[in-house]
Formats: sequence, C-alpha cells, structure tokens
Amino acid sequence: MSKKEKYLEKIHTLFIEKGVKGLTMEDIAEAIHITKMTLYNNFQDKDHLLEEIISFRTKKYMSFRNINVSGGEKRNAIDTLIDVLKFQQENPLQNSYLFYKTIKECYPKLYEQQRANFKIGLAHFIKSNIEQGIQEGIYRQDISGEQLTSYIIASMENVFKNWLSDHSSIDLNNVHKQFIDYHIRGIANEKGIRILEERLKKDKQQKENDSL
Repeated sequence: MSKKEKYLEKIHTLFIEKGVKGLTMEDIAEAIHITKMTLYNNFQDKDHLLEEIISFRTKKYMSFRNINVSGGEKRNAIDTLIDVLKFQQENPLQNSYLFYKTIKECYPKLYEQQRANFKIGLAHFIKSNIEQGIQEGIYRQDISGEQLTSYIIASMENVFKNWLSDHSSIDLNNVHKQFIDYHIRGIANEKGIRILEERLKKDKQQKENDSL
C-alpha cells in the first residue's frame, strides 16, 4: 500500500467517525498526524480529497465482485453471496451513517455520483451472480436476471433512503443478512438449497470451533 493509500485509509476512518462537515484540511492533517503541506502535496483541496475518498471507498466495498476466485478455486454462486455477507459483516455500513449523511448534506452532487456508480457496479454483480447460479444448475431456470436485479436494486435504494432518514430504527447489517438468506432461498432450486444448508452448517461449526 502506497503512502497516499495509507492516508486515504486513515482519512476514511476519520470521516466515518466525525463526518465531513466542518473538518478543514488543517483538522484532517492534524488528526492523521501529518503536516498540512504533506496533505496538500497529495490532495489539491478538500473537494478533490473527498472525490478520492469516495473512489477509495467504492473500490473497497465493491471488491467482493472479485471474490469469486479464492486461492485459484472457482466458487459457486451461493458461496459467493455468503462471502459477500461475511465481507459486509466485517465492514458494517451501519457505522458509516455520519459519513453518508454529511456527504449528502454538504456535497450532494458528489453523493449522487457515488450512489450512481455504486448502483451500476452492484447491479452488474447481482445479475452476473444470478446468471452464474442458473448456469451451475443451482438457481431456478424460470427467473429473469435483469428483472430481478432491477427489483433488488430498487428495494435496496429504498431501505438505504429510509436508513439515512432514521438510522436508529434500521440495522442495515441485519437487513442485509436477512435479505441474502431470503434471496438465496427464493431463487435456489433443491440442489441450491442443499448447498446453502451445507455451507451454513459448515460456517456454524467453524464459528463454534473458533470460539473454543
């Protein structure tokens, strides 16, 4: 990881904790223990810094699109979705409320651009996963990947909008966990359900072993 990427990671954490509103470049430099000159040498101004943070965050949260290959071994569509859930649990969106709220309030154009780019990447992932599961014979053959993807994206956008309005009443991580289970059971055939149950049983045993 380059020095600039390390700065982005630290600043990203700072924005998650405090939001972006009211933080000056001097505040940011002091918080991550570098000089203001060093910060400006890497980022032209706060607007450009935020653009790079958004890009950094989007790449991080969309990295699960490449999770299908692990150690050179191709993973089936159901395993991929469960791995997405694990990734989400390790990087809970619930913690980022202040970040998103202040970005939306102070930088609405940047916020909408970020949401649009994320939506495109997520739609591609969902549609590809559905097509993969059908080809593997573990998802039902009578579903439309394109139509189902549109429905899922619209549902997720609505949940996210409500979360920004009243985040205390919605646990996004729990919603996501329940949604994936509901989603898999809704589109998987009998073979897929068996794969799902075996994976859940395996993960439960692993969790119990880790806790010993």
